Amino acid sequence: MVDRVILGRRGGQNGLFISKPGVDVSSASDSQLLFRTTAGFETLQIVKSGRVYLTTGEPVTISVPNLGYRPKVILQSDWNIGILTGFGTNSHIFHWVDYLSNTEIRLNVDKNNIFDSNYSLYVVLRENINHG
Repeated sequence: MVDRVILGRRGGQNGLFISKPGVDVSSASDSQLLFRTTAGFETLQIVKSGRVYLTTGEPVTISVPNLGYRPKVILQSDWNIGILTGFGTNSHIFHWVDYLSNTEIRLNVDKNNIFDSNYSLYVVLRENINHG
């Protein structure tokens, strides 16, 4: 069994490194890594996050730093335990984003028969949506 995780120094760099199954993390090439926190590997690096009041038909526009591309956004309801949530027949909730530019992103929700706090959480990642 090979070592697959290093938290600390790997070669000349410090960080978190995770290799693909069967590959020793200490000698893995960049293409053999699943994750690393060093420059050049952007997956899961958070650029911005927040909580917004978001209801059907009333999108919220957020501004993000100009990364030179459209960053990946994760958007979901804030299902706070202290808030009573009810579901009726034909209930649904959909979240989506519209890119107005590389720096302006519109957050949207469509709800039917969902009674919640109307708050949603978002995370903007340092990852180009056009590159995998």
